[in-house]
Amino acid sequence: MRTRRVLGVALAVALGATGLAGAQTQSDEWDVFVAPYLMGAAMSGTTAVRGVEVDVDMSASDVFSKLQFGAMGLAIARKGNWGLGGDFIWMALGTTVQNTNVDFNQGALAFYGLRRLGPAADVFFGARINTLQGTLKFKGPGIEVDDDKTWVDPIVGLLLRTPDERRFQLRLFTEIGGFGAGSNFAWQIFPTVGFRLTKQASLEFGYRWLDIDYESGEGPTCAPGLVCLTVVSDKFAYDVLSQGPVLGFGFRF
Repeated sequence: MRTRRVLGVALAVALGATGLAGAQTQSDEWDVFVAPYLMGAAMSGTTAVRGVEVDVDMSASDVFSKLQFGAMGLAIARKGNWGLGGDFIWMALGTTVQNTNVDFNQGALAFYGLRRLGPAADVFFGARINTLQGTLKFKGPGIEVDDDKTWVDPIVGLLLRTPDERRFQLRLFTEIGGFGAGSNFAWQIFPTVGFRLTKQASLEFGYRWLDIDYESGEGPTCAPGLVCLTVVSDKFAYDVLSQGPVLGFGFRF
């Protein structure tokens, strides 16, 4: 259900982007776009740290009350039909499930190449380095389990956009990756609306969905409890949708 709603939003933005896009002239000059963002981070899904599994659900309305935020940024440089890009994400995600505090720090660094498909679309392909630091704290017994993982996902995606000279600019990043090489599967949808303040600067609004299904290690997976915590396991799982609003500034050089 959640994926269906997200894809519906993505389709609406994509249709808007392709409908508004007009003819753009290609240039032999470098066109560089850099945008730092702040992001409110919510999370929903299932996590397991050292075999202890917890279901988590922090809705968008909980974002500001729990003060869980993230920082991110992206950079894209184009010349003619080709380009290079990269983005960085760091999110502090946390919630309380019954008597368990769930805290995850999630970071990702991506590098990719772009190929222009037309005046309104680019295809990109590359890799994303993911890192997770997970901690489960049980209030009653005062027990804490933690673990961290780092892995690399191949990624491929599509970028749709309106012409750069418009005062209002729509962009849509869509991406899939993992394919069992790192994560079992991962996807991302990131629509933004930019309002040009000057020729070089714009105010950026958007919403980002990032879903990761990653698992490593072996051993039993148990619900939290004293008996379960006595079982030795190195199982680490993170099947979580992270989402939230973004606000930032874009700079063009």
